[in-house]
Amino acid sequence: MKKRNKASFGVNGWYLSPSDNICLAKCIFDEPYREEIKEINKHEIIVKIADCIGPEPSNLCIAEEIFEKLKFEIANFVIHHEYNCTRGVNADLLLWLDGKVNPAKLKKLNSFIDKYLK
Repeated sequence: MKKRNKASFGVNGWYLSPSDNICLAKCIFDEPYREEIKEINKHEIIVKIADCIGPEPSNLCIAEEIFEKLKFEIANFVIHHEYNCTRGVNADLLLWLDGKVNPAKLKKLNSFIDKYLK
């Protein structure tokens, strides 16, 4: 992260180059604040899902179930089909998402690696 580079884009006065990796867990906020922001963001998404279902208050519970069941699949879809970056995507992110979407396949892959490649 650099201060003032014209080839970069700005975030709160800091300018990031395309090669910068951001560790979201290591920001200026402590863990309780990050957890609260996470819950606020999650709630906003759940409310949007509930609005699509209908005006019944019980739809918030249904929307939360939908969110929990589909959050990794949606993230995987966005990364693979919506996010277009010439530099590609971090392999750790893709492997982590694939493991969340298909935990059984991840166990098989880890077993294969342990058996034949270690």
